[in-house]
Amino acid sequence: MAEGDGSGLNRVIRLRAGAGEVRAAIEDDFHHFRVSVQHDGDRVTGVEADALRQPFSLCGAAGNRLEALVGEHLVHDTTLFFRHRDALLQCTHQFDLATLAIAMAARGTGVRKYHAFVEDQGEVGAARRAILRRDDLEILSWRFLDGVIEAPGRYSGRALGRGFTAWVGTSLGAELAEAALVLRRAVFISNGRGRTEELDRVPHAAPRGGCWVQQPERASLALRQKGTSLDFSQRPDLLTADDGQWLAFGEPDTASSTTMRDST
Repeated sequence: MAEGDGSGLNRVIRLRAGAGEVRAAIEDDFHHFRVSVQHDGDRVTGVEADALRQPFSLCGAAGNRLEALVGEHLVHDTTLFFRHRDALLQCTHQFDLATLAIAMAARGTGVRKYHAFVEDQGEVGAARRAILRRDDLEILSWRFLDGVIEAPGRYSGRALGRGFTAWVGTSLGAELAEAALVLRRAVFISNGRGRTEELDRVPHAAPRGGCWVQQPERASLALRQKGTSLDFSQRPDLLTADDGQWLAFGEPDTASSTTMRDST
């Protein structure tokens, strides 16, 4: 199946390593974030984040919590960060992006691109497909139903919820574990498709504790940003298109991604 073929969630992550810095961008139907990680070749020395499109008003403020990563050693294994830090007290997407940037700094490689596609739900009880390409090469393809992977065999019967990160961290190599976490996150995010009207009827984030803005003490202050949900099923090439200059360590494009996508 070609990228973006059919109705479903497309999610793109792009990273580029420079001298002492890795820049990373992520975009899907609901989010558009940029994160830069500075380092001295051994440890993280600084982290900066920017929210270009966010579902709730406080998502961008959660990026400030990434400062907790300053001082961390550069490591290849992204699962390590989830073992001793509570991702639910972060913006999960910006935190994911920061861990990917740190792993890339550890590798010292130049560029990387992930493109995840998760098929929309069809008939009730029908399994869905989730596909991940890294640098245009398909590296993962799952069939899953109700949060459990059915195929291929290596993943068969593996639940995508609690315990999945620990399993990939101990059962897969660092590169494949990283990819599996990227695809799992896309599966989770895909469940928001088709629910825009439902989400827009609620004035603020739900106090479910699923991320920093959803913590009970903060959810009522995180206002719903209506009009920020977009559909890239038929135009996946637009994802992170505005980030090219910034990723190349040029000045960022300051145009609103929401405005640009709505005009196409």
